[in-house]
Amino acid sequence: MRRRTKTTVQAVVASVGLSASLIVGASPAQAAVYNCGTTLGNNTAGAYCNSGFGSYRVKATCSSPNYPYVTTIYGPWITRKSTTTNPPSYSWVNGDNYNCHITSAVVAV
Repeated sequence: MRRRTKTTVQAVVASVGLSASLIVGASPAQAAVYNCGTTLGNNTAGAYCNSGFGSYRVKATCSSPNYPYVTTIYGPWITRKSTTTNPPSYSWVNGDNYNCHITSAVVAV
């Protein structure tokens, strides 16, 4: 009888530990940036968001002039705070750094 009680207690402790780790490992709520746009020019691409809060970056399609391939390049993450009154910050990429020509860009959230 004593052995069964010890096993039951171990099972309960293990399940509580598993539940706690699932809660701790849960993804945080995602914030939403909006009123976003991109800009292209001189083999560069930039992304910006005017409203909301959260993180975003530029995702650009870049074509190689010498080889028949297209690659995707990403700019650095920019975080917009909910209390900001500053103008939007840009996430930039330059195709020259990747030996390719930027053909299009979108905002990645």
